[in-house]
Amino acid sequence: MRNMQYLHSKHRTGAAAAGCADRKPLAGEAPEELVAAAVAALDDMGNIVSGQCFADPQTLTEDRITAYALALMRLRECASAAGFERLMNACDALAVTVAHLIEDRSCACREKCEALTRFVVHAQAMIQMSIDHAKRRALAIPDIRTVPEGVECNARASM
Repeated sequence: MRNMQYLHSKHRTGAAAAGCADRKPLAGEAPEELVAAAVAALDDMGNIVSGQCFADPQTLTEDRITAYALALMRLRECASAAGFERLMNACDALAVTVAHLIEDRSCACREKCEALTRFVVHAQAMIQMSIDHAKRRALAIPDIRTVPEGVECNARASM
């Protein structure tokens, strides 16, 4: 029951955002490691709601729901540390659904299984988009107005 209360209180008060909002990667903790940890948490979540969940939602046991909730919290922590704000917000939104499943496992149905699985797919896309965006920023065209010292500029602009 403590896990459910924890999920509700963090979502309702915004304590999760306050606690992780300005966390910087620890020494030796490269962004690649944060992304890898986030992907590992997503893989765990995907395994929990694998194909058998659709065929028989009753396979979504209390232990599996709790494991999904814990993986969701790990994912949110990684997203916070990596600066993936959209993913953090998505984790917060899904926490409500997971909390309802923890409270009342009888509401586990095919639609809930689909929502949990869809989240995994969307979260993977969000991580990939963030990685691609970071790569584009890192590979941005350098300012062409700066010319290294000792280099002569003889190029003419023609129209």
